[in-house]
Amino acid sequence: MKTETAIERPLDEIVINHGRAVAFSRYWDMPNADTFSIPTIKGFVQKYLIKSKVSIDPFARNKRWATHTNDLNPDTQAEHHMEAGDFLVYLAEKQVKADLLIFDPPYSPRQVKECYDGIGRKMQMEDGQTARMRKVWKDLMLPLLTEDATVLTFGWNSVGMGIKNRFELIEIMLVCHGADHNDTICLAERRTPRERGLFAHDL
Repeated sequence: MKTETAIERPLDEIVINHGRAVAFSRYWDMPNADTFSIPTIKGFVQKYLIKSKVSIDPFARNKRWATHTNDLNPDTQAEHHMEAGDFLVYLAEKQVKADLLIFDPPYSPRQVKECYDGIGRKMQMEDGQTARMRKVWKDLMLPLLTEDATVLTFGWNSVGMGIKNRFELIEIMLVCHGADHNDTICLAERRTPRERGLFAHDL
C-alpha cells in the first residue's frame, strides 16, 4: 500500500494559536534513523524547499537537498563535515543569508553518543546537554536568516525557535511511529517583522 506523504495529502485542520492560524496534521509512518527518509517527513521538507532560494542544513547526513549542507560524519554525502557550530560560524563569515533552515539535530544524549561513536570520537559531558547545545546552535543560526526566513525543526518537543526569537508557528505535523516509539514532531516557523510587536506573553 502506498504511503501518503505530507506533500500529497491535504492538511487535516487549522488550529488557532494565540489568534494566529496554524496548520496541523498527523500521520503514521515507519521509524527511520534517517529522518528525511521517512516519506511523510520527506514531503514536509520538500514542500518548503520548493519555495526556497537559499537553504541551510547543519545535520544533513546523506541528503544534499539544501544549498549548504553539513554533517559531522565524513562518510556521509554532505558538502561539509564540521561540528554544527563551526559550520554555522563558517557560513556567517561567508555572509550567507538563507530563507530556509532545516534543523534536525540529535534528539537525545543517546543519539548524540551514537553520532560520536559512529566517527570514533568520545562524547564529552557538555555534548550530551542537548537543551544547552540547541540554544547555542539557534543563536548561531539567527544571523544567517533573512527577515522572512522559515525554520523547519524536528524532534520530540515543539519548542522550536520560539516567539522570543521573533518566530511564529505556521505548521505542526506529528508523525506517529507505532508501538512505544516517540512521535516525530515537525515544526515550520516563520520569522516575523520587528514591527509586528510580538510579546513574551504570547508564548
